[in-house]
Amino acid sequence: MPNVMIGVAFSVLFAIGAAAAAPSTLPFAQLVDFCGSTTIAEAEANGEQLGWRRMTAAELEDWRMGFVAYTGGSVEISGWRREDNDGGESLSFWVARGPSRHRACAYTATNPARLLDDLSERFGTPNNLEKYDFGTTFSWKLGATEISFSRVGQIAVFYVVHSD
Repeated sequence: MPNVMIGVAFSVLFAIGAAAAAPSTLPFAQLVDFCGSTTIAEAEANGEQLGWRRMTAAELEDWRMGFVAYTGGSVEISGWRREDNDGGESLSFWVARGPSRHRACAYTATNPARLLDDLSERFGTPNNLEKYDFGTTFSWKLGATEISFSRVGQIAVFYVVHSD
């Protein structure tokens, strides 16, 4: 199973621009539906329902090239961003092929007040909890799916990685 940290390493792009303290506005049920997508087309249909700005291929190219260089396989990716004067959120979905074959989503939010509570309610007690001086990471392993929540200051990133 691909390490969730692959997503962490390459999702920094999605955290850029989401640095102020705005409450999370993406409903948890909609996030779970999006992350449950099985194809890029399905994720794009779900993503378009958000009303957020779709990221361009040029905005995603550095991420895509870094991912391909790191994993040695190909990847398709789509992403969306919601920005306002108080900060923003971003959401991405990718399908990787090759040695690190998987599909994943990443959600980056500033000040996600209920996200960890919603995750614990939905998936139960985390399998892993790591506290650092700079933040906290929670993770769940559910069969071929890894779920993680990482928080540093007011920014949190939620990942779902499905191994094929």
